[in-house]
Amino acid sequence: MRCAQTRSHAFTLIELLVVIAIIAILIGLLLPAVQKVREAAARMSCSNNLKQIALASHSYHDAVGALPPGVNVPIGSLSGMLFPSNILYTSGKVGQPPYPGQFGSWLMYILPYIEQDNLQKNLNFTVREFGNCNGPNSVGAQVVKIFICPSDPLPNMVSTYTTGGVTYYFGMNSYLGNGGTRSWFPDFNYSVDGIFHLNSRTTISGIADGTSNTFLAGERYHKDPAYTNIETLGGWAWSNYQAVQDCIGSTRVPVNYLCPVGSNPNSFLVTDPRVCAFGSGHASGANFAFCDGSVRFLTLANTGDLPTLQALSTRAGGEVASAP
Repeated sequence: MRCAQTRSHAFTLIELLVVIAIIAILIGLLLPAVQKVREAAARMSCSNNLKQIALASHSYHDAVGALPPGVNVPIGSLSGMLFPSNILYTSGKVGQPPYPGQFGSWLMYILPYIEQDNLQKNLNFTVREFGNCNGPNSVGAQVVKIFICPSDPLPNMVSTYTTGGVTYYFGMNSYLGNGGTRSWFPDFNYSVDGIFHLNSRTTISGIADGTSNTFLAGERYHKDPAYTNIETLGGWAWSNYQAVQDCIGSTRVPVNYLCPVGSNPNSFLVTDPRVCAFGSGHASGANFAFCDGSVRFLTLANTGDLPTLQALSTRAGGEVASAP
């Protein structure tokens, strides 16, 4: 009696190629979806960071009676101070600091209100310029998670700067306080029409344009093919009259502005507008925290949007504008 035998069916080359093609198509369809989900999560995390920063600023205001100074700098003749002969001081644009003898950024002052009280206690507000950043393990080299946007392409979370044979270390930040229409360079064109500036002491009642129509802070994008030095601008724990480049932004240019391709990265005419620009790694716009504590995504990335963006950045400009 003969036993019946079954024959196994092998896949042909064509069948295998079809299966591989189908798998490749499915992966191709899946990857964009995964990337969109990942970016949505990053944008939500960034929005939450700004929400916490806004609430911390309000808590500071409740405790002190004003928002923190954008950059607190003494008036004097020592390095890092605002010289008495500086046009910002002689013109009355910038006055004496809220905290005499201290050097600090607004991000340093809100630390206790974002559960970083111990970090602030280790800061020395009496040292000039980079005194809190004098080593890789210094307090100023610490990375504060809430100050970093997940979509900000920072090549290094800690940047370095060498001067006088000494290397300093700076924990980076992705968020800039709203300095109004022009926060860089701090010369005679420097504006004090936003929320934060040199030796500012803005109060909520002083935001005449309305807290829901004036933003408090926004994102900075640390990527620019024509200006790679933007990757090192950050650092929440240092202060002198030029520290506004690291912690205060303005609306001199639209959201997501980049230096023109092929432009000279060593020309201040090219780089100055980029230093203070708001922007992000999110698609089409950036997150902004408003003075009422809300966080909104603004897509004001065209030159024609600039009047609206600037109106939203001034605290008492009298413009009729609302966030789109």
